[in-house]
Amino acid sequence: MTIKHVVVFSLALCLSGPALASGPACAKKIAGIETQIQHAKESGNQNRIRGLERALSAARNHCTDAGLISGKEEKIAEKQDDIDDILEDMREKEEEGRFDKVKKLERKLAHEQEDLKALRQELAEIKSLAGASPK
Repeated sequence: MTIKHVVVFSLALCLSGPALASGPACAKKIAGIETQIQHAKESGNQNRIRGLERALSAARNHCTDAGLISGKEEKIAEKQDDIDDILEDMREKEEEGRFDKVKKLERKLAHEQEDLKALRQELAEIKSLAGASPK
């Protein structure tokens, strides 16, 4: 098989993958996984390649835009719960006069809030791709 055939075959596989997805958000997810596989191949990371190939197979067989939206909403709810727990811990530590712990929790809170912001942006992007109205 010539290099030209390999390139054409590889390109055909990459282009056919997103077409199998059940929506544009899934197509983007699949394309992202394929890009990660390519990077893992370039670095020779066989374990990562195997894991990503399993993820790619699962995405091709089970991904739906509605499922991506639902999953992201669940992660947002979990992150909000984490933030609520930190805020409660901060109030307790303030009452105890443990301001060193409060400072530490403030840093953790800032990190969690950044994560929440990123999750909300990802959800908005998925909804935009899927044609759903963002909340």
